[in-house]
Amino acid sequence: MSKVPAAGRHQTIIRLINGGGGMSISAIAETFGVSTETIRRDLVALERGGSLQRVYGGAIPSGREAALDERMNMERAAKQAIGNLVAAMIEPDQWMFMTGGSSVLAVAQAMRNGPPVSVMTNMPAIGDALQAGARHRVILTGGEYDSTSKTLNGDEVFEAIRNCSFDVSVIGVYGLDADHGLVERSKHNMQLKTRLAAQSRANIYVADHTKIGAFGRYRSIPFAEIETFVTDKPLAEPFAELLSEAGASVLYADHFVESTDGAQPQSTEEKVNEKD
Repeated sequence: MSKVPAAGRHQTIIRLINGGGGMSISAIAETFGVSTETIRRDLVALERGGSLQRVYGGAIPSGREAALDERMNMERAAKQAIGNLVAAMIEPDQWMFMTGGSSVLAVAQAMRNGPPVSVMTNMPAIGDALQAGARHRVILTGGEYDSTSKTLNGDEVFEAIRNCSFDVSVIGVYGLDADHGLVERSKHNMQLKTRLAAQSRANIYVADHTKIGAFGRYRSIPFAEIETFVTDKPLAEPFAELLSEAGASVLYADHFVESTDGAQPQSTEEKVNEKD
């Protein structure tokens, strides 16, 4: 591809990043036929202008750091479909952990009238969504409250889960990276999710399609440790192949059918792996 002036290149970079949920520096450089150093300078300038967010090795849309209320309105139908599918997998009296995130909150909303469960969470809004005390039991971890993500953070979260053995954890996905598996923006969330993976009999990872191929600063869960991955659209390569090779169960909440009880999600499953 012929060289493009900086201004035109910047507009195309923004379009590429926003259209795919993220892109690596090397891929952008190859697209424009320029050096990776040129692209790094471009990304610095675009981040300063609020057009995107730089992460290790690339960039992601700036909207991924938006406040929770804004993120709940992004891909709303996809998140509702994911929420309904996961809610249908929950069994009565399970002891659960639910992380923060707009997709996990959608799961909680779909669980409201489902089987009664006990949930620990670091996201107070999940307690509200479940109407804690009316049907479900909800325990908050404690910690420092972040008003943007609406989650509790800090050592208090780790102390709350230290001696817990959960039946299932519903874990929000920040990004699925082809080289590293699940990735995170913060070290705190990386540590929380790796601990939950080790302390839960089953883990369900939830992500709408914008998280596929997105970058993060920290590695959390490798492909080999992903058990159940729920998303809204069929995965492109290499992600479908990587998850299949790892033996993961991949569920797609891709459409609805009408029933006497209302709209119920129909899922397709790529591969099932029963945990020993």
